[in-house]
Amino acid sequence: MSSVRRRKNFVIFSLVIMLCLIGYINFSLNRQSLLQTSSEYEKYQMTMMKESGMMTEILDEGEVVFIEDEELLKEEDGLEEVSIVDSMDPSRIQDVALETSATITETLTNKKALSSNAYFIEGRIERDKKRSEMIGYLDNIVKSELTSSEMRNEAQTIKLQVIANVDREVKIENMIKAKGFNDALVYITDNSLSTVIHTDDLTQQDVAQIVDIIKREASFIPLDNVVIMNKK
Repeated sequence: MSSVRRRKNFVIFSLVIMLCLIGYINFSLNRQSLLQTSSEYEKYQMTMMKESGMMTEILDEGEVVFIEDEELLKEEDGLEEVSIVDSMDPSRIQDVALETSATITETLTNKKALSSNAYFIEGRIERDKKRSEMIGYLDNIVKSELTSSEMRNEAQTIKLQVIANVDREVKIENMIKAKGFNDALVYITDNSLSTVIHTDDLTQQDVAQIVDIIKREASFIPLDNVVIMNKK
């Protein structure tokens, strides 16, 4: 009877995993499709307006200027981009990184997330998604010709920190699982670390082993800023 129940639970858990993965894949594909469709529709509109002679701009008292090149529109839009980038304080980049870190930490440690049967899958997807968005934001700053050297250096520094933390997270998770735990989810910021362990209970010996791993792989994190939780 217990064997049947275990098989049933395994099937349910497998279905949950598949649904999560399918949902994430559909989200990515739909987003890409929408962006592509939007771009193609915009080009179609521009072409039709050019052919119909409607691509005009009324200036001053009735003076009409025909816009023959779409690049002119991009150059006009670029005026707004110049003012935005030039006026951005480099500290804003740090603020975005801190906001992203706070959002991920809250998502991974709140009770609703911890109650999910697919917590470790959903947690990794959410962590990686938010991180990917932040890295994309940093890449745009680094690649923009309008970015000041100070802002570019700040964005590159934070991006390298994020990449290094991702590598540390993978190492710590694997080392924790090597101790016999079913799973572990780790999230590292520049001064804190949160980890959720898949186990019914954490003994003092378990915590000591986990802390030892963290001290070796992320020694720059003060132990006061380390949070260790368990997920049954």
